[in-house]
Amino acid sequence: MARETKEQIIELLEKPLADEGAEVADVVLSRYKDQSTLRVFVYSEHGATLEECARLSRMVGNLVDGTDWFPNGYTLEVSSPGLDRPLKSARDFRYRIGETVKVMFADAKRKKLTAEIVSVTDDRISLKADDGPLDLDLSEIEQAKIVF
Repeated sequence: MARETKEQIIELLEKPLADEGAEVADVVLSRYKDQSTLRVFVYSEHGATLEECARLSRMVGNLVDGTDWFPNGYTLEVSSPGLDRPLKSARDFRYRIGETVKVMFADAKRKKLTAEIVSVTDDRISLKADDGPLDLDLSEIEQAKIVF
């Protein structure tokens, strides 16, 4: 997917989704021959129920249908990012406050850490580990995954 198109899709969807209590987590476009598939992953204040994803899918479809981005048609899939998706951005962590994560650090010499997400700002995350609280800059974190 052309980076410009991905950014245009995100820009088109951000405000209408926010008005519905949802947020774009990621957009993925795949093409096979003349068929395009647009996958929109969303976080929703209302949870990621089947009904919520269907409701948001209708809204996203109406918005995308109003563009000329897919002259040969497309398949739309709207879903939650999934529990096994790596957490990387502040937004990812914000939607997982209270959950336990395994953190891999950008500095490979640092040992992996398992801790609970306590709070998140735009550039920092507070965790509660077995050996006490820990405040990290998001740039220190390579990625984190939910521990099941």
